[in-house]
Amino acid sequence: MSEGAVMQGMLLFFNELYGFLEFVCVYYSTILGFCAIISVLVLGIIMTLRSTLFSGSTFGKGALWCLLIPVLFCGKLHAFFETRAGVRLFYWWYLLCSRRWICAVYFIGMIVAGTLFITRRKKVWNSVNRLPDSKDHTSVFVIKEFPGHLSSFCVGCFKPMIVIPKGLSGAEADIVIKHEETHIKLGHLWILLGYDILRVLLWPNAFLHLCIRYLKRDLEEICDAVTLKVNGIDPCDYGETIIECAKRISRAGRESYSESGMPFTWDDGYGFLKKRLKRIVNRRAYNSEMLIGGAALLLVILATMIGVIKVNSYKRTNDIGMMSSVCYAGNLDKIYTDFDQAVVTDFDDEYIYVDGKALLEKYPEAVSEDGWFYFSVGGYYKIPGIGGGGGWGEIDAKEIDEGIVKIKNHTDIDIWNRIIMWL
Repeated sequence: MSEGAVMQGMLLFFNELYGFLEFVCVYYSTILGFCAIISVLVLGIIMTLRSTLFSGSTFGKGALWCLLIPVLFCGKLHAFFETRAGVRLFYWWYLLCSRRWICAVYFIGMIVAGTLFITRRKKVWNSVNRLPDSKDHTSVFVIKEFPGHLSSFCVGCFKPMIVIPKGLSGAEADIVIKHEETHIKLGHLWILLGYDILRVLLWPNAFLHLCIRYLKRDLEEICDAVTLKVNGIDPCDYGETIIECAKRISRAGRESYSESGMPFTWDDGYGFLKKRLKRIVNRRAYNSEMLIGGAALLLVILATMIGVIKVNSYKRTNDIGMMSSVCYAGNLDKIYTDFDQAVVTDFDDEYIYVDGKALLEKYPEAVSEDGWFYFSVGGYYKIPGIGGGGGWGEIDAKEIDEGIVKIKNHTDIDIWNRIIMWL
C-alpha cells in the first residue's frame, strides 16, 4: 500500500472520528441541558416539600431527594417538541445547541467539574490513607486516627474508612464509630457519589451545588435516628458527644477534606446544630416494618415514574420514514426536502425511485446544464433534528427522463453510525 493511500485512509478515519465526536457532543449537550432545566424545577419542589409537608418526617425528607433520579431520563421527552408549554420552556436550549461552541462549552464544563471532583476525592483518600490505623478502637471498617482536632468522618465507597481524632474517650469514640458505621451501612457515601455525578452532568444548575448542604443535613438526621435505635444509645450521651465534636471543630476550624465524606458533626452553623440536638432529644422511635414498606413503595414509585418517562420519550432510534432531500450540483444553495413523495416516489434497500418529470420541474436549469443530482433518503433521528443513517444516491442530469428513474441506493452503515444508533 502506498504512502499516499495510507495518509488518505488516516485522514478519512480522523474526519469520521471528528464527525462522531461532534455528534456525541451536540446530542448529549442538548439532552443533558434539558435535564438541567428540569432539575431546577424538581429541586424547587424538593426544597418546598422538605420545609413544609415533610418538615417533621426524618425519612420523608431523605426520600424526596430520590426525585432527582428520574430527571436523568427526561432528556428526550416528546413534550419538548410536541407541546406548546414544552416548546416555550425548553426549545430555547435546543436552538442554542445549534451553535457548536455552546455544546463545546457544556462538554468542557463537564470535564472541568468531573476533574475537580475526582481530584478532590483522590486528595482526601490519599490524605486519609497516610494516617495511622487506630490501635485503641476496632470496627468492621478500617479506623484511622488524626493527630489533632477535627470532626470524625467516613470516606471511600469501595473501601470505606473511618477517621476519628486522637484523644477521644472510650465512650465518645464508641458513639462516633457507631455513627460513622451507620453512614456506611446505609449507603450514604454512595448517595453523595451519585449526587456528585449528577452535579457534573448537570453542572449549569447552580442550585444543585448549593443544595448539597441540605442533602447532607437530611442524611445526618437519618443517621442519627438509625444509630440511636439500632445501638440503643442514650440520647443525652449522644448529644453530649455531638457538642464535644462541635467544640473541636470550633477550635480547629473547618477541615476541608472532611467535606468529601460524612462527618459526625458537619460544620453547618450553630442554628442547624441546635435543631439537630432538639430532634435527638425529642426523637420518636420509627417503625422498622413501616420503613421497609415505605422504601419498597418508593422504589415502585420511582420505577413507575421512569417507565412513564420512557414511554413518553423518543426511542434510541426513530425511523424518519419516506422523507428525502435533493441537491443539485448546479445550484447548491437550493436543497429540496420531499415530505410528500412528489419527487422521490419510493426507495428500498437497493434502489431510489425518482419521478424525472417532477424533479426537472423543481430544477428546470438542469435541462440545459451539466451537473449531478444527489439524493438522501430515509434514516433515523435520536431527537428531532439530530440523527443520521439512511441511504444516498447520485445521477447525472443528462440521464433523467420524464419517467420513473431507478438510482442505486447506498445504504452502508459504518461503525460510527452503529455506535450512535446504540447510544
